[in-house]
Amino acid sequence: MIKRIFLALSVVFAFTTLAAQSEANELELRISYTGSKDSPITIKTQYCKGTTLKCGKQIKIAPNGVVIFRANYINDKYNGLVRSYYLNGKLKESREYIEGKETNTRTLYYESGKIESSQMYVDNKREGEGKKYYESGKVKEQFFYKNDMREGVRQEFDKYEKLTFETMYKQGRKQWVKQYDTKGNVINETSCRWNPCY
Repeated sequence: MIKRIFLALSVVFAFTTLAAQSEANELELRISYTGSKDSPITIKTQYCKGTTLKCGKQIKIAPNGVVIFRANYINDKYNGLVRSYYLNGKLKESREYIEGKETNTRTLYYESGKIESSQMYVDNKREGEGKKYYESGKVKEQFFYKNDMREGVRQEFDKYEKLTFETMYKQGRKQWVKQYDTKGNVINETSCRWNPCY
């Protein structure tokens, strides 16, 4: 029984090693530079061997040696997590792709590490609830998208979480805008059907 388990593990290990070597042989690492001559950003990208198609990992490295971007490609399209970083190495933005189409939640971060905004994506389109935050963590804006267009009520709040504005959207177009005072009373209301709303 132990021999069978050992044999099975040996086969799995050999297959994994062979697959890794095969993948390495099919990929070609290319290094390029961007930015100024004095402080270039190094870009390391894996390509399908003998082609111009990105087919593996890509990283961008700042002059200070910090990785500021990481992505994976399949057939020249993003696949998996795509992340960008501040120069201090802290996460700046996180997105997720399946065969080139953005899906799941896109999240942006303040340099402090607190969430700046979040928005759901489905097949490269904004869909559902999105939020923006103050660095304190309190909600700054709350809004909704349907098929990549604003839909429903967008709410804006001050840093004390008091509602300041509400804007109604229908298929991406403003319908009305309401402005509130600090006590929650409507102090201005505009219909956008006949008048421009800003």
